[in-house]
Amino acid sequence: MFQLSAELKAKGEKAEVAFRAWLNQSGVPYLYVEQSRLNVPVFLRGRIKRPDYIVGIPFAGSMAFDVKAKSAYAEQLLFPLDEVEKLARFSAHFHVSLYFACLDVDVPERFYWVPLRDLVNRTPERRGKARVVAFPIGRAFEVRFDEPFLDAYLRFSANSLAL
Repeated sequence: MFQLSAELKAKGEKAEVAFRAWLNQSGVPYLYVEQSRLNVPVFLRGRIKRPDYIVGIPFAGSMAFDVKAKSAYAEQLLFPLDEVEKLARFSAHFHVSLYFACLDVDVPERFYWVPLRDLVNRTPERRGKARVVAFPIGRAFEVRFDEPFLDAYLRFSANSLAL
Protein backbone atom coordinates (compact mmCIF):
# COMPACT_ATOMS: atom_id res chain seq x y z
CA MET A 1 0.00 0.00 0.00
CA PHE A 2 1.31 3.45 -0.99
CA GLN A 3 2.12 5.79 1.92
CA LEU A 4 2.38 9.55 1.50
CA SER A 5 5.55 11.16 2.79
CA ALA A 6 5.14 13.35 5.88
CA GLU A 7 5.84 16.44 3.76
CA LEU A 8 3.16 15.62 1.17
CA LYS A 9 0.67 14.71 3.88
CA ALA A 10 1.29 18.06 5.61
CA LYS A 11 0.74 19.94 2.32
CA GLY A 12 -2.52 18.06 1.76
CA GLU A 13 -3.73 18.83 5.28
CA LYS A 14 -2.83 22.52 4.79
CA ALA A 15 -4.89 22.55 1.58
CA GLU A 16 -7.89 20.98 3.36
CA VAL A 17 -7.66 23.48 6.23
CA ALA A 18 -7.52 26.39 3.76
CA PHE A 19 -10.50 25.03 1.80
CA ARG A 20 -12.54 24.52 4.99
CA ALA A 21 -11.71 28.07 6.20
CA TRP A 22 -12.82 29.43 2.81
CA LEU A 23 -16.11 27.52 2.99
CA ASN A 24 -16.71 28.80 6.53
CA GLN A 25 -15.95 32.37 5.48
CA SER A 26 -18.30 31.96 2.50
CA GLY A 27 -21.17 30.85 4.74
CA VAL A 28 -22.22 27.86 2.65
CA PRO A 29 -23.37 24.57 4.13
CA TYR A 30 -20.91 21.73 3.79
CA LEU A 31 -20.09 18.30 5.13
CA TYR A 32 -16.58 17.06 5.77
CA VAL A 33 -16.43 13.40 4.75
CA GLU A 34 -14.47 11.49 7.37
CA GLN A 35 -12.06 9.07 5.72
CA SER A 36 -12.34 6.04 8.04
CA ARG A 37 -12.41 2.57 6.46
CA LEU A 38 -15.66 2.03 8.37
CA ASN A 39 -17.38 4.57 6.09
CA VAL A 40 -17.14 2.24 3.10
CA PRO A 41 -18.94 -1.09 2.67
CA VAL A 42 -16.61 -4.09 2.66
CA PHE A 43 -17.33 -4.90 -1.00
CA LEU A 44 -16.21 -1.40 -2.12
CA ARG A 45 -13.08 -1.07 0.02
CA GLY A 46 -10.09 -0.35 -2.17
CA ARG A 47 -12.41 0.27 -5.14
CA ILE A 48 -13.95 3.60 -4.15
CA LYS A 49 -12.60 6.87 -2.78
CA ARG A 50 -14.62 9.46 -0.93
CA PRO A 51 -14.27 13.18 -1.59
CA ASP A 52 -13.21 15.44 1.27
CA TYR A 53 -16.20 17.80 1.21
CA ILE A 54 -19.76 17.92 -0.03
CA VAL A 55 -20.91 21.51 -0.45
CA GLY A 56 -24.59 22.45 -0.52
CA ILE A 57 -25.74 24.90 -3.17
CA PRO A 58 -28.96 26.47 -1.85
CA PHE A 59 -32.01 25.37 -3.90
CA ALA A 60 -29.78 23.71 -6.52
CA GLY A 61 -28.05 20.60 -5.13
CA SER A 62 -24.50 19.86 -4.13
CA MET A 63 -20.94 19.55 -5.36
CA ALA A 64 -18.33 17.15 -3.99
CA PHE A 65 -14.67 18.20 -3.73
CA ASP A 66 -11.50 16.23 -3.25
CA VAL A 67 -8.93 18.76 -2.03
CA LYS A 68 -5.29 18.53 -3.11
CA ALA A 69 -2.11 20.58 -2.86
CA LYS A 70 -0.71 20.63 -6.40
CA SER A 71 2.11 22.12 -8.41
CA ALA A 72 1.90 22.28 -12.18
CA TYR A 73 4.50 20.33 -14.17
CA ALA A 74 5.03 21.65 -17.69
CA GLU A 75 1.71 23.52 -17.33
CA GLN A 76 -0.10 20.28 -16.41
CA LEU A 77 -1.81 19.18 -13.21
CA LEU A 78 -1.24 15.46 -12.65
CA PHE A 79 -3.77 13.13 -11.06
CA PRO A 80 -3.05 9.48 -10.20
CA LEU A 81 -5.15 7.26 -12.48
CA ASP A 82 -6.29 4.94 -9.68
CA GLU A 83 -7.58 7.93 -7.68
CA VAL A 84 -9.52 9.25 -10.69
CA GLU A 85 -11.07 5.80 -11.22
CA LYS A 86 -12.03 5.39 -7.54
CA LEU A 87 -13.59 8.85 -7.35
CA ALA A 88 -15.47 8.14 -10.59
CA ARG A 89 -17.02 5.09 -8.90
CA PHE A 90 -18.10 7.27 -5.96
CA SER A 91 -19.60 9.82 -8.36
CA ALA A 92 -21.51 7.09 -10.21
CA HIS A 93 -22.80 5.35 -7.06
CA PHE A 94 -23.96 8.58 -5.40
CA HIS A 95 -24.86 10.53 -8.54
CA VAL A 96 -22.96 13.64 -7.47
CA SER A 97 -20.76 15.96 -9.52
CA LEU A 98 -17.21 15.69 -8.22
CA TYR A 99 -14.35 18.15 -8.58
CA PHE A 100 -10.75 18.35 -7.54
CA ALA A 101 -10.01 21.57 -5.65
CA CYS A 102 -6.26 21.99 -6.16
CA LEU A 103 -4.50 24.48 -3.93
CA ASP A 104 -1.73 26.11 -5.94
CA VAL A 105 1.40 25.34 -3.90
CA ASP A 106 3.27 28.13 -5.69
CA VAL A 107 0.51 30.77 -5.27
CA PRO A 108 -1.41 29.71 -2.13
CA GLU A 109 -4.08 32.42 -2.42
CA ARG A 110 -5.66 30.58 -5.35
CA PHE A 111 -6.76 27.13 -6.25
CA TYR A 112 -8.17 25.38 -9.28
CA TRP A 113 -11.38 23.43 -9.75
CA VAL A 114 -10.98 20.47 -12.11
CA PRO A 115 -14.15 18.53 -12.94
CA LEU A 116 -13.69 14.79 -12.55
CA ARG A 117 -15.74 14.29 -15.72
CA ASP A 118 -13.00 16.09 -17.67
CA LEU A 119 -10.41 13.59 -16.43
CA VAL A 120 -12.28 10.31 -16.81
CA ASN A 121 -11.91 9.89 -20.58
CA ARG A 122 -8.42 11.37 -20.94
CA THR A 123 -5.68 8.99 -22.02
CA PRO A 124 -3.46 8.10 -19.05
CA GLU A 125 0.28 8.75 -19.24
CA ARG A 126 3.19 7.09 -17.54
CA ARG A 127 5.32 9.44 -15.44
CA GLY A 128 8.10 7.36 -13.94
CA LYS A 129 6.38 4.36 -12.38
CA ALA A 130 3.05 6.14 -11.92
CA ARG A 131 0.09 6.14 -14.29
CA VAL A 132 -1.42 9.62 -14.24
CA VAL A 133 -4.01 11.73 -15.97
CA ALA A 134 -2.59 15.07 -17.07
CA PHE A 135 -4.82 18.13 -17.27
CA PRO A 136 -3.73 21.48 -18.77
CA ILE A 137 -3.69 24.10 -16.04
CA GLY A 138 -5.05 26.60 -18.57
CA ARG A 139 -8.29 24.58 -18.73
CA ALA A 140 -8.69 24.41 -14.94
CA PHE A 141 -11.05 26.93 -13.34
CA GLU A 142 -9.14 29.40 -11.18
CA VAL A 143 -10.69 30.53 -7.89
CA ARG A 144 -9.17 33.00 -5.44
CA PHE A 145 -9.69 32.68 -1.69
CA ASP A 146 -11.00 36.26 -1.49
CA GLU A 147 -13.96 35.29 -3.72
CA PRO A 148 -16.99 33.86 -1.88
CA PHE A 149 -17.91 30.29 -2.80
CA LEU A 150 -21.28 31.13 -4.35
CA ASP A 151 -19.72 33.84 -6.53
CA ALA A 152 -17.13 31.32 -7.71
CA TYR A 153 -19.90 28.77 -8.32
CA LEU A 154 -21.88 31.24 -10.46
CA ARG A 155 -18.77 32.14 -12.46
CA PHE A 156 -17.94 28.44 -12.85
CA SER A 157 -21.49 27.70 -14.04
CA ALA A 158 -21.41 30.51 -16.61
CA ASN A 159 -17.96 29.32 -17.77
CA SER A 160 -19.15 25.70 -18.00
CA LEU A 161 -22.13 26.72 -20.10
CA ALA A 162 -19.89 28.95 -22.26
CA LEU A 163 -22.04 32.00 -21.52
